[in-house]
Amino acid sequence: MMLHKPNDTEAYYNRGMAYYKEHEYDKAITAFSEVIKREPDHAEAYYNRGNVYRDELGFDEAIIDYTKAIELKPDYAAAYYNRGTIHVEDDAYDKAIADFGMAVKFDPKHADAHGYRADLYAEKGKYDKAIEGYNMEMDLRPNYAEVHCHRGTVYAQKGEYDKAIADYSKAIEISPTFTDAYVKRSVAYFHVGEFERTIRDYDEVLELEPKFINIYAARGIMSLHLREWESAKLDLTFARNLRVNIINVFHQMYDSITDFEQKNNVQLPQDIMALLM
Repeated sequence: MMLHKPNDTEAYYNRGMAYYKEHEYDKAITAFSEVIKREPDHAEAYYNRGNVYRDELGFDEAIIDYTKAIELKPDYAAAYYNRGTIHVEDDAYDKAIADFGMAVKFDPKHADAHGYRADLYAEKGKYDKAIEGYNMEMDLRPNYAEVHCHRGTVYAQKGEYDKAIADYSKAIEISPTFTDAYVKRSVAYFHVGEFERTIRDYDEVLELEPKFINIYAARGIMSLHLREWESAKLDLTFARNLRVNIINVFHQMYDSITDFEQKNNVQLPQDIMALLM
């Protein structure tokens, strides 16, 4: 009978990691399970087996393994974080926030945990906490365009459009092809009455994403604010010919033509009105 060498457990662990890297998940689970059988307090084996289960969408099994890893190693930031991401998939936001909180407690430089928790706070309408989280994420990776865009969105939700514009502009400075930042900044410009800047952002969006055809309708509506009737008519007609529901786009901004005219102290030409009725 062959006796197992003292380092057999490590060999099984390394084998499990290799199988996991090669996406041979069943073999990886078998190897990590052997490690756990031999060494029941091997936190890393539970953690990595949990990762395999997670990647196979076996979320219940993954949570069990992450929880066991945390029991064995209470400061296991990565296990808290990964368990938190599964709670998000299950719409268990409070549990996810708690896990991300533990992740940053034990690893204050865990940028993803700061950002993910901030996303959830924003989803729950806790905007100040979301901004605080994005600030911490931003300190860790200041040149990450997405975090500036995310914080900008929260400022916009709070009605602080100048701050939102500043964040969107920073995101664009970092990533000049960041289409979503242009779109969101255009909305913020609209809310502060900067219609020409709104149009310039629409121009950038169409340059980057020509198939984003709803923007033609929105740009046409912005031209109405500037009383540029021909430009408005061209964009609205072009969008309509591309089967964009231009009336629906208009009603996303205004309740009716009368609402538009009253808020902007203008009377629309009859041919424009006909397009929007």
